[in-house]
Amino acid sequence: MLNSGGSGTPWTRCGQVATERRPPVSGRAIAALDGGVRVIDPLGVPVERARAAIESIHDRQCVARVIDDGVSGEWVGERPELGLTALAMFAGTMTLVDERVAGRARVGFNPQDAKHHAARDRSAGFCVFNDMVWAALELERQGLRPLYLDWDIHAGDGVEHLLADTGIPTLSIHGHSTFPLDPATIDVAAAGEGRRHTRHDSARAIYKWDLDVGDGDEHLLQALEEARAIIDAYRPGVILLAAGADGLVGSPLGTGTYTQAGFVAAAGVVAELAARHSEGRVLVGGAGGYQPRTETPRAWANVVGMLHAWLDAADADLSLDAAALNRAATATTAEVTR
Repeated sequence: MLNSGGSGTPWTRCGQVATERRPPVSGRAIAALDGGVRVIDPLGVPVERARAAIESIHDRQCVARVIDDGVSGEWVGERPELGLTALAMFAGTMTLVDERVAGRARVGFNPQDAKHHAARDRSAGFCVFNDMVWAALELERQGLRPLYLDWDIHAGDGVEHLLADTGIPTLSIHGHSTFPLDPATIDVAAAGEGRRHTRHDSARAIYKWDLDVGDGDEHLLQALEEARAIIDAYRPGVILLAAGADGLVGSPLGTGTYTQAGFVAAAGVVAELAARHSEGRVLVGGAGGYQPRTETPRAWANVVGMLHAWLDAADADLSLDAAALNRAATATTAEVTR
């Protein structure tokens, strides 16, 4: 979902601030998917509805500071236009959920989605309003069994804390020696010794894989393989994926060495699990990415392209096994994002 702006609505100023030229790789991905993608303007969500949704998961005084006063720890001074931008980002995820509930979308993507550090009463880590938490709770209310999976290099601590004890599983694969350094998401002693580790609390459906500095595709994919058993046991009706690109090699705010090929392979795992359990339903958020003109949009295009290609290949030939589907979809994705 890309914001196309607009005029004559309370969203106008926000749309003007939030909208940029579409990243070239994402644009090529949309074109190459040959009609399989619709671009939807999130500004159709009434402001009052979006604000009520935000207030259902965040402290009302915190929401008022951001939207009414333009004050947040994520920017300097009073910036009302940025408060409205944060509201529009959240509305994009609401639109995706609406499309999913109405049965009009199988795979949905909001590049401005997955503000996974935002806490109930404060913003954090460039994240103001926690859209994935609202999406999970709303999809559960609508009768779907959501599961949250996050491979951003920074732990999805806000989502974990806000969904704790709801029974909705949260799975986070992240670096142990970078922000947010939350003792709830890492074993501090193990991290201090430079040891990758897990920190699971199965009774609360919280699962964490803490990767070491410099870990790459092998370690990301190994964690996903371990996550399979958890996902298979839960049998989600929809997968919420925070597809952060900041674990890529060379990312200025990351500690990983993932590659584009690694993200394609990871998306293939998600597609296989979604096909098995959720009829292909995946809601993807961009989360973090700090190479905005190059590697970040390419990574997002690779992930979304692979999900579409894998699921389309499965629809076209029900006899193909997972390995064959991975080969077919990887070839298509390489064509999409080259």
